[in-house]
Amino acid sequence: MTTDKDQLQASHYAAAFIDLLGQREVFRGQNLLPMAQTEEEKQQQFKIIKETIQPIANLQQRAEEIMLHSKPNLESKLRATLSPSEQAMWDKTIDAVIIKQRWSDGIFIFTPLAEKLTKCPINAIFRMFILTGSLCFMGLATKQPLRGAIEVAWGMELHPGELYGPVVARAYELESEVAGYPRIVIGPYLANYLDLQSKNASKERYAMVNQELASLCLNMLLRDVDGHYFLHYLGTNFRTAITESFHDELYPKASTFVNLQLEKHQETQNTKLAFRYAHLQQYFKDYPSGHK
Repeated sequence: MTTDKDQLQASHYAAAFIDLLGQREVFRGQNLLPMAQTEEEKQQQFKIIKETIQPIANLQQRAEEIMLHSKPNLESKLRATLSPSEQAMWDKTIDAVIIKQRWSDGIFIFTPLAEKLTKCPINAIFRMFILTGSLCFMGLATKQPLRGAIEVAWGMELHPGELYGPVVARAYELESEVAGYPRIVIGPYLANYLDLQSKNASKERYAMVNQELASLCLNMLLRDVDGHYFLHYLGTNFRTAITESFHDELYPKASTFVNLQLEKHQETQNTKLAFRYAHLQQYFKDYPSGHK
């Protein structure tokens, strides 16, 4: 690996960590798999594997499906009505570079913000909002809660698809030390970046698209009691743009899970988790399913 200054090209990135909660407790006390000779022992071994690994497999599969579904349709009817030059501009407008890595019991995704790589980098951030917010909501509805964080900072790909630098550290710090309960924390630098983009007065085509998308993303944020912004997946703007078709199906399942978790942690006097789920329960009460 070279360290020549011409090879060390730093750039700005947005990065997100998503962490499946509860896996440490699931793995507690496990080491080598027990010998499986009888059919009953084989079934027990399979049960152990399924209960520990299946939630991670579900998360990864769900993420793949959401990312695929959020990709713009290059064969859309609207695009077909455009001239070749307009189609080329359309393709650059909707282009988004998102790189995903599997990370133990979670997922790490990032996107470059340099406009020499993509004309409308907010497209990728919007799709990161789609992915992380949907996964958080679905995780509660399927009894597999997760938390996450998204932040922007500088970083560097020393190898293609492998990101290093402060952007990785900041996103991980927000996920592991700030998020706490099932929510997607939006870092202060990302919030500021979106605010600046939303106020861009340029009339250039790509700048205007970035401005509109940044405004949309900002309207999907809510400030929590600790002062941090988080992705407001129960809010009207997120619902209208992303989850309208399945919001009413997920909401009662997610709300029921939150209530049951609170009862469980109250009964076991788990102070930390009881407070976290009490806060989450209040969020659901503040934004009921019929909220508009």
